[in-house]
Amino acid sequence: MADNRIKESQLVLPALYVMVRNGGSISTSDMIKELEAIMRPEGADAGIITNRKDTYFSQKVRNLKSHDTLENLGYATYSGGKFTVTSAGRDFVEENDDNIRYLLESGFSYSDKCREFGHIADHPEKKQVCYDEVIDEGRSVSVTSSSRSRSRRLRDAAVKHFSKDSKLSCACCGFEFSSFYGEKYGSSCIEIHHLKPVVSYEDEDFSKTVGEALENLLPVCPNCHRAIHKNHIGPEDIDLFKAEISR
Repeated sequence: MADNRIKESQLVLPALYVMVRNGGSISTSDMIKELEAIMRPEGADAGIITNRKDTYFSQKVRNLKSHDTLENLGYATYSGGKFTVTSAGRDFVEENDDNIRYLLESGFSYSDKCREFGHIADHPEKKQVCYDEVIDEGRSVSVTSSSRSRSRRLRDAAVKHFSKDSKLSCACCGFEFSSFYGEKYGSSCIEIHHLKPVVSYEDEDFSKTVGEALENLLPVCPNCHRAIHKNHIGPEDIDLFKAEISR
């Protein structure tokens, strides 16, 4: 159905992101390839338009030029067959760097990514903040200190919520770290997988975010977490993943 297809507003931030990643300028054809790679269109958007070579997704990307969407927003210019990001567009990407990384690197479904990118583009005045899945010394250099603080608080709340008799097992394979490694080495090894994006706004109460987020979080061991992301296992396939492990 047409209502399920991606909107131009949902492509604004990803399009600016690929421009910045390519040195500030990119052709429409190259933008289509890069956006297809990071967004992974599916469903109606992946279908070929009748009597055309374009998919519905690639046609929507082309509409960014035919409708002058990015130019009207002041985020980019178009000349010589290429988009070029403006200072305003670059600032918009930098302001949402954590959010972009979170949405693109966490294995979320196509529809979830589209929805959240659309929220950011439609409400640039509202500062949307993300909650990273993995917070450790290896990743800390790539996220802001405020993002690390928020994400640690959400992780702590999730650990408390999912623990039973002070034990927390992987929801997929059942491995429980402290039973194998002891409390000293295994107490903080569990990771929290986000089934859907967990976002908030700067002026919202943290407790409200936690209350809404818990049903979209899952405690997993690093091995299962890696397998989930590498294989792009969405929320609807988690039960099948568990069944395959058990078998």
